[in-house]
Amino acid sequence: MEKRTLFIKPSRSLGGEERLDPVVVARNHARGIETSLSLDTNILISMEKVVKNGNKWSSVKAQGLHNLISLLQRCPPKSICISPGLALKEMPPEAANRSREYYESFLSAHLPGFVDTPNSTRTIFKAASDGYGFEDLSPESQAVMAVPFTCIAYLNLVDKKNHGKPIDKFKAYLDCLESKVDILSAAEIEIAKYCFAEPPADCREVIDIRRRIRGNFLKTRDNKSPRSPSEVLAIAFNGTSDLLLLQAANSMDEHGLDGVKQDSWIATKDEKLVDFSNIFHHVNIDGEAGKYAVGSVIFEHSKDGYWQQAEMDFGIRSMRRAHYHQSREIDMDVFVAAAHAVIEEVRLQFE
Repeated sequence: MEKRTLFIKPSRSLGGEERLDPVVVARNHARGIETSLSLDTNILISMEKVVKNGNKWSSVKAQGLHNLISLLQRCPPKSICISPGLALKEMPPEAANRSREYYESFLSAHLPGFVDTPNSTRTIFKAASDGYGFEDLSPESQAVMAVPFTCIAYLNLVDKKNHGKPIDKFKAYLDCLESKVDILSAAEIEIAKYCFAEPPADCREVIDIRRRIRGNFLKTRDNKSPRSPSEVLAIAFNGTSDLLLLQAANSMDEHGLDGVKQDSWIATKDEKLVDFSNIFHHVNIDGEAGKYAVGSVIFEHSKDGYWQQAEMDFGIRSMRRAHYHQSREIDMDVFVAAAHAVIEEVRLQFE
C-alpha cells in the first residue's frame, strides 16, 4: 500500500491523464462546477489509525495522508467536497459506524473546515456481522453489485478449475459469462485478459501490471491464493467495491448532483486500483462520462500471441451480441439470481 494518497480520475478527456491540484479545483469553482473527492476504504482505515495514535501529525505522515491534507488546505474555501459514503458501504456495518466517528474526529483535528458532501445524508448501519458480504446487502444493493460480483467470482472459479493454455482459460471465462450471466462486461473482461496472460519474460511492464491486477482480483488481502469459499467471496466483494467506486464517479460526472455539475475524483492508497484505472478507464465524450471506455494498448502486447487472440475472440463475441444487447430488456432480478448461483458454485468448488 502506498505511503501517500493517490488521486484517480475515472473518466478522462481524450487528451489522457489528468492531475488533481488546487488550480483545477479553483477553475472548476469559477465555472460553477463542484469538485468531489470520494474516499476509498483504505483512506478511512488510515484516518482511524491516526486517531487511535493520538491524531498527531507524525501519524498523518506515517499513514500517507499528508498530501491529501495539503491539497485540501490549499483549495479555495467551499470549492471541494470529500465523501466517505461509498467506502462505508463496503465495510461491515458495525465497523462502518465506528469508521464514521473516526473520520469525523480526524477532520476536526486536521481539516476543521471540511464536512461530508453537503447534500448527503448520514446513514447509521444497523447489522452486526463482521463477515459482511454480498448476501448481507439489501435487495437494492445486491442488484447494483450483482454483475461485477458474479463476473469476479467466476474469474476466480475459472482460474482455479482450468489448467489449459492462457487463451483457453480466457475463452472458458467468456463462455461462462455468456451462459451464466448473459453479459460481456468490458471492465471485468479487461481484468481477465491480464489475469490469464502469461507474457514473454522480456515483457516486464505487462508482467508487473498482471501481478498487480491478479493481486487485486484473485488474491486475498495477504496476497495469497484463496483456499476457502469465504476468501473467494471476500475477493469478489472487495473487487466489486473497487469497480463500483470508479463507476459512481463516472455517474456523478455524467449526471451531476442535485443539479450541480461535478468533477469527480477518488482518493486511495491502493496502487493496484490506480494501475487498473490507467489501463482501463472511461472517456468523456459529448458529456457522457460513463458510456465509452478505452483500454490501453501496450507495445509489449505485440509480442504476445495470446493478447491478439483474446482481443479477436472478445471482439467477435461483442459484434455477435450487439443487436441482442441493444434490444434486450434488462431484468436485474436475473443478475441477482446469477450472483446467488455463483456463490453456491464457489462453496461447492472451494470446499
